[in-house]
Amino acid sequence: MKKIAALSIILLIAACATTPHKSSGLIYMQQGQFDKAVREFKLWVEENPNNPEAHLWLGRAYIGLRKYTDAADEFVKAYDLDSDTGKVRKEMQENELNTLLTAGKQMFQQGDDEKALKYFEYATKLNPEDERPYLAIAIIYNKQGDHQKAYEYAKKASELNPKDAQAHFYMAKFLQAEGKNDAAKNELLKTVELDSTFTKAYFDLGVMSFDEKNFKDAEKYFEKVISLDSTNLDAWLNLGLSAYRNNDYEKAEKVFKKYLELNPEDSQTWFLLGTTYFQLKKYEDAIKSFDEVIKLEPKNVDAYNFKALIYNKMGKKKELNETLKKIQELQKENKQ
Repeated sequence: MKKIAALSIILLIAACATTPHKSSGLIYMQQGQFDKAVREFKLWVEENPNNPEAHLWLGRAYIGLRKYTDAADEFVKAYDLDSDTGKVRKEMQENELNTLLTAGKQMFQQGDDEKALKYFEYATKLNPEDERPYLAIAIIYNKQGDHQKAYEYAKKASELNPKDAQAHFYMAKFLQAEGKNDAAKNELLKTVELDSTFTKAYFDLGVMSFDEKNFKDAEKYFEKVISLDSTNLDAWLNLGLSAYRNNDYEKAEKVFKKYLELNPEDSQTWFLLGTTYFQLKKYEDAIKSFDEVIKLEPKNVDAYNFKALIYNKMGKKKELNETLKKIQELQKENKQ
């Protein structure tokens, strides 16, 4: 009897040793004093490092301090330690899931893909029916160039939520990388059907149409991008190129001029504007455009060659001879 009584006292003392920190921590949580709650729960964890509940509450206290990665680390520990009963895992609901997602996003933005993947993977364990972590994982694998895994996770996200536009977009990315352009185009069309403001999908549709030499459709998609984001330089440039390849030089002129208003230091687009003026037989304007190229790239032989061609067409022999002389000088410099 004495041995049993002594054992009971020891167990009671051991139990009480952790209880004050838990009780104090919970009180501080209710009062919104999260820094003090963290202190108490840390002491609880130190005394019983294998207690998943202690890690769970420490993580929740970290949320109050907006230390989401610290909170996520504690939730991961709590999940791993609760492999037997699963009691704590059942307590981990939307709040813990969102914390893992937030921590994963923070790590991704900081360039720590490995840690981001870890948090997102645990989020899938907490709620296998939530498409968000699957999509986040797909984005990371797409960034890393692992399009197969990106596709698998994006497909899973799409199965869980068929109306998730981003899932279809990243499925398209994989299909494009695999050269399955028709299937990729279908996924991109689903993307914009679900989200009519998805500029990246419209842009990719424009690029695909351009590559297929369907310049009219390319113009349509790049115009849609610009309607959603009027400062998108790539869309302006590709719209101009599409119009040019579609032999719509007047439209190309307007678009290239607009682009250069936004980015006047782009010598290549000044060159494109010069060739557009040349097609329109606006020779004086073409000369001015090629002069802008030369200001930015003094040794651009192609710009001088176009100027020589134009001066020849205009019958300006003096200017032609001066330009030809300059071309010869540059060619000699390039050989040295």
